[in-house]
Amino acid sequence: MDSALQIMEQRVSGLRARMDALRADERLFQRAAGLRTQLEKDRAAVLELASALEAEKKTLDDLRNKKAAAMQATATAIAEKMGQVLPLGRAEFRVDDEGAVFLGWEIPGHGVVPCGGLSGGQRVMFESALAYALAPQGQKNPLILIEGAELGQEIGLLLESVATSNVDTQIIACTCHELASISDGWTAAHVVEAAR
Repeated sequence: MDSALQIMEQRVSGLRARMDALRADERLFQRAAGLRTQLEKDRAAVLELASALEAEKKTLDDLRNKKAAAMQATATAIAEKMGQVLPLGRAEFRVDDEGAVFLGWEIPGHGVVPCGGLSGGQRVMFESALAYALAPQGQKNPLILIEGAELGQEIGLLLESVATSNVDTQIIACTCHELASISDGWTAAHVVEAAR
């Protein structure tokens, strides 16, 4: 009987151990179920955040496109106003989607020349046109001073272009070159300094 009792005690002890193991497994399953529920909640939150992110990216792209369109409209207006003064060709002013700016002059026979690649005389004419385009509109008696030492007889082209377009800006052009003729609308003043 002793052995039967020992066997029974061993079985009871084994059943208790098994029950403890099952309870531990049950707790693990409960935790896993809680984790699964939390995982599902987290997945739903990630999907919502991804959707919100895509909406914000679209809004940002729309704003970037609007900004680029506004910048290009301004650049086009400046280039057109420069064209009123340039004696030939046309100004080119572009702003790309990343905000990079290109400013150049399309010169017949030379193609588009970036502003930095213009010769000294070309630069004087181009910068004069740019100054005119950037002058405040509606300002009484705006003034642009052109230092035309870099220009030889080409200054006559610039003066003629300005006179033809009848710009509403006072322009003073200085040069050390004697001009063969002066366009209508310009007054020539000769300043001679005696060498000492």
